[in-house]
Amino acid sequence: MRRLDFPNNIQIETTSRCNAKCSFCPYPETSKTQPQGHMDEDLFRSIVEEISHYPLQLIQPFLNNDPLMDRRIIPRLDFIICKNPRTRVMITTNGYLLREEIARELARMNLHTIHISSNALAPEVYRETMGIDGYTVIRNVNYLWDRLREAGSRTRLVVTVLLLRANKNEIRHMREYWRSRGVDFYLNPLNNRAGNIPDETFREMLPFSEQANARQLLSYNMSGCPALHSFMGILWNGDLITCCMDWRRSQKLGNARQDSLYNLWHGRRYQYLRNLSNAGRLDELELCRQCGENRFSIDTGALRELLEHQGDGDVEVVSLLEGFRREPDLIQLGLLRQ
Repeated sequence: MRRLDFPNNIQIETTSRCNAKCSFCPYPETSKTQPQGHMDEDLFRSIVEEISHYPLQLIQPFLNNDPLMDRRIIPRLDFIICKNPRTRVMITTNGYLLREEIARELARMNLHTIHISSNALAPEVYRETMGIDGYTVIRNVNYLWDRLREAGSRTRLVVTVLLLRANKNEIRHMREYWRSRGVDFYLNPLNNRAGNIPDETFREMLPFSEQANARQLLSYNMSGCPALHSFMGILWNGDLITCCMDWRRSQKLGNARQDSLYNLWHGRRYQYLRNLSNAGRLDELELCRQCGENRFSIDTGALRELLEHQGDGDVEVVSLLEGFRREPDLIQLGLLRQ
């Protein structure tokens, strides 16, 4: 695979912090062992200045964090958009800190998409899955949506949901609620974040019976990875990592304080990984190998047959998912097999 001269997809972690305690996320544990902090302004501006000289397709000012934990995120988004006017800029947030003044600022910006990670409507399920108050999030998202419409904004607002044991009976209600408001709705599969979620915890969160879940888990061939030729992830302290799955920072590829992003992209650490990938040997690395394991992807026909045989009430959930197949933009990241 041909390496781009400069990555076209860049994530910049302006702060390492997140205010949620999601059951499906490694952050509550990895944050205890990994250095935490906020990106200083000089480093941030030098990164944005450099990337503005290249034809990027996507900039996302977050990585393994919630971007609204950065108190300077609004002026930083303004700076990114100003310096990269032809590049799509997206953010993903849990929405809890999406206060009215923040929402008004986001509504005036030329953002491509705002993703809201939201996994319930019922308050108790919200607490169980994300550790934050769901009512506050729903109120915040509705306020943002109203401001976007008032401003005539072209920014897409998308609520993204994981299919979990805790929320499977709310999926229909969530979809209907957000669609009634005119907000896009995505449904994604759970994965174990390249082994960063303990296996027992991961399997307990899967939506169906133990036998049914086991039959929906796939292993993908991770002997090569296209992201090594197009993606760059930059942590709050300037460290570069391979991708968003490297929660424990096992594969650092240099530091933006010590060299230009261009030189690091062409440097020996990146090239070592690309050589492994091109040779079909990337799965020799534990992180990359585990990235392909335990991928939850539903064969709805086989699952329905099994659940009907078991007399399982989850047949209704499968019927709902089968209906979703008619809306390909709703189902994301391989949740349903073709």
